[in-house]
Amino acid sequence: MENNFADIISSDTNLQPLMDVIEQIMGIPEENLTEENIDIIAGMITGAFTDKIRNESVNEMVKNFEDENLSRAAARENVEASKLAIDEAINELKPSANKRRLFDEIFSIFYNIFDAALERYHNYNIVLPIKLDEGATVPTYAHETDACADLYAAENITLPAHSFSNMVKTGVHIALPEGWMAMIFPRSSIGAKTQNRLSNSVGIIDSEYRGQLGVLYDNLSDSDYEIKAGDRVAQMLVMPSYKFKADVVDILPASERGEGGFGSTGK
Repeated sequence: MENNFADIISSDTNLQPLMDVIEQIMGIPEENLTEENIDIIAGMITGAFTDKIRNESVNEMVKNFEDENLSRAAARENVEASKLAIDEAINELKPSANKRRLFDEIFSIFYNIFDAALERYHNYNIVLPIKLDEGATVPTYAHETDACADLYAAENITLPAHSFSNMVKTGVHIALPEGWMAMIFPRSSIGAKTQNRLSNSVGIIDSEYRGQLGVLYDNLSDSDYEIKAGDRVAQMLVMPSYKFKADVVDILPASERGEGGFGSTGK
């Protein structure tokens, strides 16, 4: 059990190492599975999984996901299918209660590795072609869990006091896939620490647009505001662009709220 179980799971659901463990356990004579021996056997097997081996296994699984360019959903389906395959393989062997307990203790280690790999895996739902003008910076995610990527100013600019619709250039051009869109939002720190506001509230980028991503800012303060090249000036969210088909009816389906709006549920 000193092997790195990095190949436990892959896109082709390679479960042979685990199946070998199942066969070994099923081969243990029942009379040897006393309460004490179960703890000893489980300890011998699970004890081989040091933190180093766990981390190596998780890292290799994540690499498998990345190499196969799996979506998060596909990676999760892969893991759940693997767990199901293991359970079905065990159930078909009709293990005794003692062997079932041994299986549960041992495979909890493997399942924890599976879950840790899923938690660590950060895939990208699309590959976004990006063209940069001189001085531009590639949009980046500050944290793996961030919904939006930061956009950076490509040049120095001053937003005069009490001015509107100042174009802050990012020098970034993108080619969204058909059926996708991007939305440009102000960063929360800008809203909290300055009186700069996006002129159009939220910028919408359609999939056919190939021009520069520009950010329009109003400066509502009494002072000029300086933006330096490389400053984070906005954040961009990419997502599928859903469309609706109008179905004109005489009466809408009833709902509990009805036509109440504009503060009808309270202040």
